Amino acid sequence: MKKTAEKTFSTGEFAKLLEVNKDTLLYYDKIDLFKPAGTFDNGYRYYTFDQFDQFVAIQSLRAVELPIKELKTYFDAPNIQSLQQLAMEQQEKVAREVLKLQDIQFFLEQTVALTKEMKEISIGEVLIKPLAAEPVVYSEEKMDWSISMEDLYEQSTTFFKKLGVKSTAAYGIVYSKEDFSKEETERESYLFCRLDDPSAKIKPAGDYAIIYHQGPYDELSQTFATLLTYLEKEQLELDGDIYEEYLLHSIVAKEEKDYITKVSAKVKRLA
Repeated sequence: MKKTAEKTFSTGEFAKLLEVNKDTLLYYDKIDLFKPAGTFDNGYRYYTFDQFDQFVAIQSLRAVELPIKELKTYFDAPNIQSLQQLAMEQQEKVAREVLKLQDIQFFLEQTVALTKEMKEISIGEVLIKPLAAEPVVYSEEKMDWSISMEDLYEQSTTFFKKLGVKSTAAYGIVYSKEDFSKEETERESYLFCRLDDPSAKIKPAGDYAIIYHQGPYDELSQTFATLLTYLEKEQLELDGDIYEEYLLHSIVAKEEKDYITKVSAKVKRLA
C-alpha cells in the first residue's frame, strides 16, 4: 500500500466533495485526464484534498465545452499562452453558436406571432389597424418576373444569405404606391424582410389597411382589387408601400390553394 499522511477520499467521497457524478471521476481516470492520487492494496482508488484545485481547473474548461482531447493536451503542460489560445478559439466557437441561437430565436418568435395572427384572420375582409413603426430591409435588386422559378429562388436565397437569415417567417414582396397604381405587368417589386439590421429602413407607424388572401399567387390580383375598392368606398388612399407577406406557406400547408398571404399598406383619409 502507498503510504500517505494526508486524508484520503474514496471515489464516491471525492465525487461528493466536488459535487459531480462518481462516473465522471472513473471516466477521467480511464482516459488519463485526471488520475487518483493512488490505489490501496485492495485495489480501491483514493484521492486527496490537494487534487481539488486541479479538478476544478479541468471542470472550468469543460464548462465552456472545451473538447476532452484539447484538455488533455493542454494539461500535459499548462501555461498562460496556451490557455489564452484555447480561450480565444473557444470564444470564436461560442460566438458562432450565439448567432445560430439568435437565428433560431428569431424564427421561433416570428412563427409564434404569425400562428397567433393566422388564428384570428378573416380571409378576403379588409380591416384598418394601427401598427407601430418597425425596421424593414429591402433587396437592392428589383424582382425580374420574366426569369425562371429557379432563378427567382436563387435571387431570394442570395438576399436572405446576405442578411444572415435562414428562416422565411417574415418576408415577401413590396411595391411602392406609385408602382402599385400601374398595370400588374409594369409594377416594380422588391423583396423585403422584417428584420432589425443596419441596412433596414423604418416602416412608419400609422393606420394600415390589411387583407388576407388564401390561395395561389396568381389569384392575388383579385385580393388587390378588393383592397382598392374598399379604400375608394371608405375615402382612403395609399400613403406608403404595399407589402405582400407570405405567412409560413409551406410550413403549414401542403397545397398552394391553402397558402395565406397578408397584404398591408399604410393609408390616410382623402384630403
